[in-house]
Amino acid sequence: MKNRSEIEIMAAILNAAVSNWEYKTTIMINAGVSHSQLTRYLLTAVDRKLMEYSEVTGLYRTAEMGLIFIKKHEEMCRIFPAISDLPEVSHSNYVVEESINE
Repeated sequence: MKNRSEIEIMAAILNAAVSNWEYKTTIMINAGVSHSQLTRYLLTAVDRKLMEYSEVTGLYRTAEMGLIFIKKHEEMCRIFPAISDLPEVSHSNYVVEESINE
């Protein structure tokens, strides 16, 4: 698996609990994160109102702010392609010109 940024990990966790209330284990598996990562990110997500936590059931789900986060993340992914999708650039095709302003 490729290395993911913190934003990509948060988006994966939020996407894992969009439709239903989910257990931590289900979110962890669906988001492809370790238990320690999940714990850390869930604390942040709940604190920042991206996810809701039910103290009665112990389940999580993505809150309205989390849905906005996911939408914005998807928009950014469409605008900016992954580095691996960018065309190769040959440095020999460029001429470097130095200008001296004195």
